[in-house]
Amino acid sequence: MIQHLLESTVFAAAVWLLTLTLRRHHARARHALWMAASIKFLVPFSLFVAIGSHVVRPAPASIPPAQMRFMMVDTVQAMSYAAIAETARPAGRVPVLWLLWLAGSVAVLGRWYGRSRGAARSLRESTQSGTRFGIAARISESMLEPAVFGIIRPVLVMPAGMEERLSAEQLEAVFAHELCHVRHRDNLAAAIHMVVETAFWFHPLIWWMGARLVAERERACDEEVVRLGADRAVYAESILRVCEFSIASPVECVSGISGADLKQRIREIMTGGVRARLTTVRKLLLATLAMAAVSGPLAVGLAHPPKIAGQTAAPLKFDVASVKVSADHILWARPMRSPGRIRWTTQGIYLLAYAYGMEWWRISGAAEFGGAIYEIEATTDPHATDAQRCLMMQSLLIDRFGMKAHRVTKNGIQGYALSVGKDGPKMEPAKDYDDADNEGSVASIGPGQNTIEMNGDHATMLQLCDHLQRLLHTSVLDQTGLTGKYNFTFRFMKDEDPQDFTAVVVAIKQIGLKLERYKGPVEFLVIDQISKTPTEN
Repeated sequence: MIQHLLESTVFAAAVWLLTLTLRRHHARARHALWMAASIKFLVPFSLFVAIGSHVVRPAPASIPPAQMRFMMVDTVQAMSYAAIAETARPAGRVPVLWLLWLAGSVAVLGRWYGRSRGAARSLRESTQSGTRFGIAARISESMLEPAVFGIIRPVLVMPAGMEERLSAEQLEAVFAHELCHVRHRDNLAAAIHMVVETAFWFHPLIWWMGARLVAERERACDEEVVRLGADRAVYAESILRVCEFSIASPVECVSGISGADLKQRIREIMTGGVRARLTTVRKLLLATLAMAAVSGPLAVGLAHPPKIAGQTAAPLKFDVASVKVSADHILWARPMRSPGRIRWTTQGIYLLAYAYGMEWWRISGAAEFGGAIYEIEATTDPHATDAQRCLMMQSLLIDRFGMKAHRVTKNGIQGYALSVGKDGPKMEPAKDYDDADNEGSVASIGPGQNTIEMNGDHATMLQLCDHLQRLLHTSVLDQTGLTGKYNFTFRFMKDEDPQDFTAVVVAIKQIGLKLERYKGPVEFLVIDQISKTPTEN
């Protein structure tokens, strides 16, 4: 907003300089320039930049339809690094400045509403009086100056008795003035600036511009009336006679005859010479400046197209990372995490699985690296999420092990689909306020020799699917439609046949879910290059 206000203020200053160079030309040209400055407050340059950035944009890479997803909850490969780096912020209170702005806008609208009601009442109480120069005319008993009401169907309202007080020549000059307002749609221009004043009431320049618009609007009509052949003295006298028993127009979007600096107007009507017309050179200059104001931001947008999938910001990395080959054969199933720190002794295959959110059976081409054991110690932002740490681990694999990889999708892979049973889920929803920072987990333990117990703590369905994939050694598609976090527990007997998962399929009904066979595409990670020995710390 501050940038937009600065741009609009600079634009208005440029318009002011242009009007100074055109002070001896027709007022209608200066009015058009001030109108452009007013509209600029409603149209930020960033809009043109955005339009330009979307005119030409590279086509995103073709992505096969993901009919089957089997990722961990913290896997965010479809998101850009920049989006991931921005952590969630709690909703705050409405800023005081916005409340002040709203109060000011309501006050401005209330002021105009009160004045417009009076004008509308005068119009309703007026009586028809034929037409004047093809415009419907009405007579009002209110003490109003001659004015044009309306934008689409303008109506000329004359104070009662005024036609008797003015001569025929004076009336014709007054009607010609109002006809100029209609021809140039001055009421529409005034209404647009009213919108600008409502939105930017706090900017002093807006109100000064409003005064300039009124002044140039009235001068433009004066110049045109004189140009059409009206006697200067008669026309000046008609304005003075109207002011003897009239008051100013009630609202800004009603064009009258006595607006602007009356003394200055009379002086210009009586002494002003023929106004110079815009030369071809000046017209071309103004047209060029107008085109530059629009095409400049468009060109900036064209030069900076938006980022799409595959075009990401700089990858996330650990602040400091130590990697070394370990002789320890005691492996940790998951990394040890604390605010701003991560430690892990594990095999390379599990580093890959953690970094890319894939089970080891979906990773190929890393046999030698996958069997080696490494000790990882790294520091990062204490507020980093697990999703961000996964991306940092990807950067570590690329930087320290020279890894290059690509993804492939294989069709016809057998798997399971996880869905809600006919009686609905039987899991305890985790409360938002109950350990809200808990990223959730699913774990299996063996309380008995042949018994397996699966526990979910603040777990999402994607986390459950991921754990089931590790257990079943095949992909599991989340079709539950459940987006919350849950606490759950269920048990099943360990089957002697490692390929028989009937017990799991039956047991998961304990929490109101069901597993069914499913056949579809599965994504694999293929390692093209990776070194077993990391670079020095």
